[in-house]
Amino acid sequence: MRKLTSLFGCLGLTLMLGTAQPLVIDHFADTEANDTLSTAQNLGVVGVDSSNTRRMKVVRGLIDPDGDFDWFRVELAQTGTYSFRVDCTLDAVLALYNASGTLIVENDDDELGNNNRGNRDTSFTNADPGITTSLNAGTYYLRVRSIASSGTLARFRYTLRVFDGSTARDFDPYEVNGTNETFATATDLGNLADDFTLVENAFLRYRTTDLDHYRIEIGEGNLTVRTIGATDTILTIYDSAFNPLATNDDDPHDPFNPFTSRITLSNLPAGIYYIRVEGYSYSGGRAGGWYDLLITDYSPVRRLISGQINFDRQNLSLVPFQMEIYQAGTQNLQSQRTFYTNNAGQFTTYTAVMSGTVDIAVRAPTSLKRILRGVSLNSDVSGLVFNLVNGDLNGDNVIDDADLLIVLFSFGANDPSADLNGDGVVDDADLLIVLFNFGAVGDN
Repeated sequence: MRKLTSLFGCLGLTLMLGTAQPLVIDHFADTEANDTLSTAQNLGVVGVDSSNTRRMKVVRGLIDPDGDFDWFRVELAQTGTYSFRVDCTLDAVLALYNASGTLIVENDDDELGNNNRGNRDTSFTNADPGITTSLNAGTYYLRVRSIASSGTLARFRYTLRVFDGSTARDFDPYEVNGTNETFATATDLGNLADDFTLVENAFLRYRTTDLDHYRIEIGEGNLTVRTIGATDTILTIYDSAFNPLATNDDDPHDPFNPFTSRITLSNLPAGIYYIRVEGYSYSGGRAGGWYDLLITDYSPVRRLISGQINFDRQNLSLVPFQMEIYQAGTQNLQSQRTFYTNNAGQFTTYTAVMSGTVDIAVRAPTSLKRILRGVSLNSDVSGLVFNLVNGDLNGDNVIDDADLLIVLFSFGANDPSADLNGDGVVDDADLLIVLFNFGAVGDN
């Protein structure tokens, strides 16, 4: 599986707001059981924290089953104005409590003329709850529930947003260095080598026309694309000449949000395709908010890499090996993935890098790094042999006193991180591995 957010690293979470403190958006998934105040999910600090970083919380949640309550705990860093808003295509209710569990305020729908009640950002039906109010610094609790006690309206996806101030902060991690509003500026997901691709925490700006474009390359066959989230999307797939192949507004694939989208296409030729996601146009403006994009059922475009791992370990099939592929002669990392071998050390893995000359590095969690240089990826690669040296317990690519001390301090214990040969105990055999390989240095 490929999770595209990781390709953007911290850019997917952090941006600069002019002269203000840097903003970090902390993303959470609703975690059960959080059905009571005493079991509330802790979201941490909101506002400017001790590192002078402004923190906002975004929770992707689910009300299910009937009668489900989701509780959250937040720590407001400063006295001031804070906003708590729920994006949802159905009808949610939001309540705010103080540290002792006393209700401060509850909101169901917008109140005309009252900017402190209701979700001022969405354009669905004015039924999204929101609270904007002045609060002292301290601990507070939030509860999200459905207005309905049972039935299909009682079970839905939602996004809870908590931030200081009263203005929604729009931020798309896939538009950090520009925009993906057009085909020419589409976010390039590349040739899809994995069995499915998940684009996490993408964002449509509230109440405005925001067109998110993605470029993919797949092999000949089928393609299914769908959106997941708490907003109302329209999905379109285009061929490489920008001709629309199919469009979908609402699809029943997600019982918790019937306003997400899905397209399935069959017998496609291999090549480049474009995906566009936009918000449905309501009278109050376009639907906005966070969503995921799931791409499945396609033929991967991948370069196979196979060979042999030689490593001093009892059961090699249990060892997670890390492969890194660099542009030859440089530190330009092009691909990385974890793979496993059979018990004899034979492996087959793959990469999205389809051409060029590269250096391939492999290491185990307790081995030195070994690099095979000048490997051509213009075709599938076989017969690679990596002879890995065991004993690097602290991961600094050298076996020395630090590794010896780790074994000594764990001696006699069942510590998997220091059990070099994998026999279930740290003993003389592990000590001998470090002593035998003492002074060895990995490739770099």
